[in-house]
Amino acid sequence: MSHVDTTITSNNTKTAEENGLEQNSGQASGSLWTAWRERVEAARELSFPWTGLYVSERDFLRTEGDPGVLAIQSKKRVTHRSWSIPGQRSLSLHLLSTVLDKALQNIHQMQVQFDRTDANKVDKSIDWEAVWAYALGPEPELILSLRLCLDDNHSSVVLACAKVLHCILSYDVNENFFDISEKIATRHKDTFTAPVFRSKPEIAVGFLRGGFWKYNAKPSNILALDEEIIDDETEGKRTIQDDVVVAGQDFAAGLVRMGILPRLRYLLESDSTAALEEYIISLLIAIARHSPKCANAVMNCQRLIQTVVSRFIANESVEIQPSKIKSVRLLKVLAQSDGRNCVDFIKNGSFQTMTWHLYQSISFLDKWVKSGKENCQLSSALMVEQLRFWKVCIQHGHCVSYFSDIFPNLCIWLNPPIIERLVENDVLSEFASITTEGYLVLEALARRLPSLFSQKNLSNQISEYSGDDTEFWSWSHVGPMVDIALKWIVMKSDPSICNLFKSKNGVDVLLVSQDLSVTSLLWVYSAVMHMLSRVLEKVIPDDTVHSHESGSLVPWLPEFVPKVGLEMIKNGFILSDTNDAKYGKDPNGSGSFIEKLCHLRSQGTCETSLASVCCLQGLVGIIVSIDKLIMLARTGVQTPSQNYTSTREEKILKDGILGGCLVELRSVQNTFMKLVASDWHLVQSIEMFGRGGPAPGVGVGWGASGGGFWSATFLLSQADSRFLIDLLEIWKIVSNFDIPTEEEMTLTMLAINSSLGACVTAGPTDGTFVKKAINILLDVSVLKYLDLCIRRFLFSNEGFKVFDWEYKEEDYLLFSKTLASHFNNRWLSVKKKLKDSDGNNLSGSKLLKNGKGSLDTIYEDLDTSHMISQDCTSLVIEWAHQRLPLPISWFLSPISTLCDSKQAGLKKSSNLQDLIQDPGDFLVVSQAGLFFLLGIEALSSFLPDDIPSPVKSVSLVWKLHSLSMILLVGMGVIEDERSRAVYEALQDLYGNFLHQATSCNLLTEPRNENNPEFLAFQSEIHETYSTFIETLVEQFSAISYGDLVYGRQVAVYLHRCVEAPVRLATWNTLTNSRVLELLPPLENCFTDAEGYLEPVEDNFGILEAYAKSWTSGALDRAASRGSLAYTLVLHHLSAFIFNSCTGDKLLLRNKLSRSLLLDFSLKQQHEAMMLNLIQYNKPSTSHRIKQEDGSPAWNAIEKRLALLNEACEINSSLLAAVEKLRSSLKNKML
Repeated sequence: MSHVDTTITSNNTKTAEENGLEQNSGQASGSLWTAWRERVEAARELSFPWTGLYVSERDFLRTEGDPGVLAIQSKKRVTHRSWSIPGQRSLSLHLLSTVLDKALQNIHQMQVQFDRTDANKVDKSIDWEAVWAYALGPEPELILSLRLCLDDNHSSVVLACAKVLHCILSYDVNENFFDISEKIATRHKDTFTAPVFRSKPEIAVGFLRGGFWKYNAKPSNILALDEEIIDDETEGKRTIQDDVVVAGQDFAAGLVRMGILPRLRYLLESDSTAALEEYIISLLIAIARHSPKCANAVMNCQRLIQTVVSRFIANESVEIQPSKIKSVRLLKVLAQSDGRNCVDFIKNGSFQTMTWHLYQSISFLDKWVKSGKENCQLSSALMVEQLRFWKVCIQHGHCVSYFSDIFPNLCIWLNPPIIERLVENDVLSEFASITTEGYLVLEALARRLPSLFSQKNLSNQISEYSGDDTEFWSWSHVGPMVDIALKWIVMKSDPSICNLFKSKNGVDVLLVSQDLSVTSLLWVYSAVMHMLSRVLEKVIPDDTVHSHESGSLVPWLPEFVPKVGLEMIKNGFILSDTNDAKYGKDPNGSGSFIEKLCHLRSQGTCETSLASVCCLQGLVGIIVSIDKLIMLARTGVQTPSQNYTSTREEKILKDGILGGCLVELRSVQNTFMKLVASDWHLVQSIEMFGRGGPAPGVGVGWGASGGGFWSATFLLSQADSRFLIDLLEIWKIVSNFDIPTEEEMTLTMLAINSSLGACVTAGPTDGTFVKKAINILLDVSVLKYLDLCIRRFLFSNEGFKVFDWEYKEEDYLLFSKTLASHFNNRWLSVKKKLKDSDGNNLSGSKLLKNGKGSLDTIYEDLDTSHMISQDCTSLVIEWAHQRLPLPISWFLSPISTLCDSKQAGLKKSSNLQDLIQDPGDFLVVSQAGLFFLLGIEALSSFLPDDIPSPVKSVSLVWKLHSLSMILLVGMGVIEDERSRAVYEALQDLYGNFLHQATSCNLLTEPRNENNPEFLAFQSEIHETYSTFIETLVEQFSAISYGDLVYGRQVAVYLHRCVEAPVRLATWNTLTNSRVLELLPPLENCFTDAEGYLEPVEDNFGILEAYAKSWTSGALDRAASRGSLAYTLVLHHLSAFIFNSCTGDKLLLRNKLSRSLLLDFSLKQQHEAMMLNLIQYNKPSTSHRIKQEDGSPAWNAIEKRLALLNEACEINSSLLAAVEKLRSSLKNKML
């Protein structure tokens, strides 16, 4: 096996910190980018061999002449267009695609949480992330070369070029992700793949991370085939340099801007080979998935879609080819991106043309099985894509009426097959894929059902067509569909299904050989159960339906409702927790399906685990709906006669399935609380460098290890979180107990902690889920429990004041309502796509028409006063214009957001006062936020050490900063008695954290072991933090009047663990404002004195600032009041001046000594301060230097006076001052 000629030396030091994975690094982001740039630059000199590992196709690649060299450097392989021999150009492109494909594989195989223990699991011979990022830009050689090669006259070069583009756009890995996500019944929308970055944090939102996402390349700069604005005048202004700029920001957008779509259309029209056609369709899909702008570009490219459809029809005479499957997928993706595209496909017949296979009848399944494995794979893939295309149209409200025509031909796929025959022929997965998608189509149709007990439906006023061109499904179709679905429920007990699980020592073990089959069947059962759950939901009446005369909300129950419940119980989907005497013995006796699914979640592969969670979610949905319907039914419905003996299943159904399996579901909940608690921190590790990854243009993870957000790992984490929230929604997190047991307290803490973790796993499509999770966390019962945790914490920890009041019910209600409104507005609001008042889209078109041809700027905000919201008909969510996923510190926003939460991230002003919301509103929000923060902090303190906590994971820097943000608005929070007590408790708590960090050396990052300044406010929060400090101190001097709580908060910025620039800015502002005396005494600060005094100050700027405050008189009143400021100056100046120094330190010591002596000679009132300086020792040992017998230690004082004499450098006036001090000291000692 060959090896790489040149490796990257910097790869050996690549750690999680350099990858930007650590939230609390405290290292400046600039240094991270510097390290990253060095890694990418090192990739420039890499060499790759022609043969062996990186180009296995060497045998069939032919060069027309001498190949030249045995290896090619990275910087040369991107300029291959200069080679005159087509074979060499083709060979270079093949090498490039192989190297990039290997880079993509290695990046995707990396662990999401990349740490030192994982480093041995991946190929470290090459820094593949750097190779990938270097190839994709921002240097323009590669994209320019590829675009030119696509115009090459030699078909081999064009094919090789298409292969490279196929790899760069991450098509295969992208589609694998989307294929899995399509199977998740609860995931109704996809996301566009365009790279994005977060908007910069502003002071109005407390500098909190998690701003609106924005596109790397402004959509209006793509300018793809916008014929309205491209005329002779503007065409000349579109320079190659502009193309290069866009390509450097976003590779795919650059390709579109460079006119790749007309070229791909031409290649399709030129009767390209099957291989090239497949690559072309793949490229079109990747571009359509990129963004709405690119999807529109594909849709609007003249004759492009017509050509794709024509090629599909032209190939009907031959067997199914991958290009046909991908053609259907292309139209499906375009229909997803915009509902208007869906309507166009239906009207021009494209939908009917691309889905005609759904109308084909297969009389016997054996015929399909005997056609061979390969044919089954291709036909299955085609039908799956066609069903998905139909499902998208149904989701848009169209093609519902096609059900009657397609259903007869679907029956063979919806009914359970003979499993053994499919397994024997190794086509079970192919069959299951069609079945899964068929039931997902039925689930989509069930969403189009009108509510069964709505007034219009009861009076038969709803037809399949409504006035707005959207269609409804008819309840007349539902019964047969439920009956077919129940066949799968019954089949679960069939030996052919049970045999897929082998039992070993009483534990179900999934064999590796069975993994694919079991996973396929799990997806089938997931689709079946979600379809049944959706139908049952539609039976449940809306809240607006009033009770009938009998007092019941449901006048009658459809026959299938109890039938579904009975079959679920009979076939062992749930296990009754109650004794056998009441319901009789369980005939299955081998454990419930829920138990097996939980085992598969823990022991299966990633996709198997994901399918298991989806099954569990659908199953629980069925149970909840059936119980609710049984409860809502009239008591007189179907009352059995007295002689009738109910079966075991009927008894369970009557009493409630949920209550019968309560213990089992509680166990499931506990399992998933642990899973979510272990998952969320992996998801938080994905957001790298504050941008959408280091390599612009990449769909899969944008270069993040393990695929980042675009990975099955992330989908599994999201599924776990969604299912847990569903479970917590069934039962309140906090049970109705007055005196909870220790076990109940622990379980409740784990539930709240897991809910906090679940919130940060949500992606752009999960806004509703986050809202549900937040509402659960803010339930009044949870807030009462947090109050209990607070009081328990304060009582059990020394040094904390126990509250002497109790919150009332109305307080909890106010907190709940206030925080829910704040979090929804602050984190879940979405920037709308806007039109101007004339109805025109806001883009670069108007600017170009006015003669401006340069690229548009991505502005942080827009004036929305003359704009109206644009309706969105897309089933694909943009990352841009929204804030999810939440940052780990999201719960700090109520005490960090100065502006109205509705305007967070939208409003800007150079004047801070213009941003601050109404003080009254801010007070209410901040009071609720303080209570919630103290509650979850108290709760987290009781968690076991092995349970990851989102609250504990937020760095102390952010927590201390958030407490300071409150004070920018005014004194309202600390003037209120209750909120002041809560604020003070948080100060004491964080003071303890700070003390533990300094005394126990809890920091684990090697870079901080020898650096005490780990409170890196400027590095971690914002580079202009010194300006924030100036504003805070000015507020302190203007309105605090020396308030102790306010003073303690300002004083923390003088702690030795705070980085020097912030300490210096704090001190200088306090000095200039002449408020040093307002700082509290050292003993009243909320952390230990040692943290302020040790280690001894060695920053020259701060020492000089101390001396300047002394000589300027700013310290005089601080000395008389015993302020912290005076203690700091005495301690650090005394330690610096009276210790041995050399070099620059000696020069500074002498300089400071002369400055203080000169000041003393001119200001006699400073004599006491000078005497204190000379006699000073640390408060922890003594305030005065003493000998063992208690008499003055004159020898030590003489040594200090001698040092002062030495610093005078024979200056007579300064020497006289020293003698005067000596005389005063002698007189005091007499």
